[in-house]
Amino acid sequence: MNISLAVGMAMLAIKWYAYVRTGSTVILSDALESVVHQLAVAFAWLALRWSHRPPDENHTYGHDKITYFSAGFEGGLIGLAALLILYTAIERLITGPQVEHLGFGTALTAAAGAINAVLGWYLVRVGKAEHSLVVEANGRHILTDAWTSAGAVIGLLAAMLTGWLVLDPLFALAFGAHILLEGYRLVRRAVLGLMDTADPTLVEQARQSLEGFRQRYPMLTFHRLRLRESGQRMYVDFHVQFPDGTPIEEAHRIASEAEQCVARALGRPSDVTSHLESAHHPEGHDDTTLMVSASERAR
Repeated sequence: MNISLAVGMAMLAIKWYAYVRTGSTVILSDALESVVHQLAVAFAWLALRWSHRPPDENHTYGHDKITYFSAGFEGGLIGLAALLILYTAIERLITGPQVEHLGFGTALTAAAGAINAVLGWYLVRVGKAEHSLVVEANGRHILTDAWTSAGAVIGLLAAMLTGWLVLDPLFALAFGAHILLEGYRLVRRAVLGLMDTADPTLVEQARQSLEGFRQRYPMLTFHRLRLRESGQRMYVDFHVQFPDGTPIEEAHRIASEAEQCVARALGRPSDVTSHLESAHHPEGHDDTTLMVSASERAR
């Protein structure tokens, strides 16, 4: 993220200089996207550090959720940049494009795009490896920036080769729409994370691991498997039923093995919790009901 912040500032300066020299709408769209990108990177830079703070008495599950706010904020800013690009492109189509020094501007834009492409690929790779939504979202944003630069270069080359300067704002329109879609995807992913939407693939991995574990202990029954993501960490819980008369020490040992089996199957930092039950535990009773029943029996 430090590299992203530093490189982004340099790319922003290059793109705005290219726009000042050329007056190109498509270069302006690229530069506007970079302005928004730097604001998003600054927020992500802070969010990444905040997410690694240890749990405290007010945030007993830690601070990982801030990564979804960061991704949503970045997606929203991408959408805002896309709307500005579309507005500017339409305005230039109406008033007529006025550009100059296209060769110089094209060279600068191409160089900035190439650097962003390498940086974006690196960040997405690191984000996926570390299961960091902040870093991955930032990488995808930079790749979007690189695609915008590629579109700008194509539009500028086409305008220079054909002499049709109207291609400049037309390409800006096309890539403005693409950026808007990318912003929507980031916002949607952030909303799904904040709503604890379960990933079906991860749920199936956890279920398959429990099914495999049951081959070793066929007397066990598992149910009520639940899973949610919170930034880099997974939270999983499930109920496991034991035959009546199973010593509590033995049940606890087996349940702990099942938890470790699920954690290994997910392959990322996980907090796995199991709830031990008797095989004749009444279906549909929750923990609160059992606690009340126990209290009544004690009285």
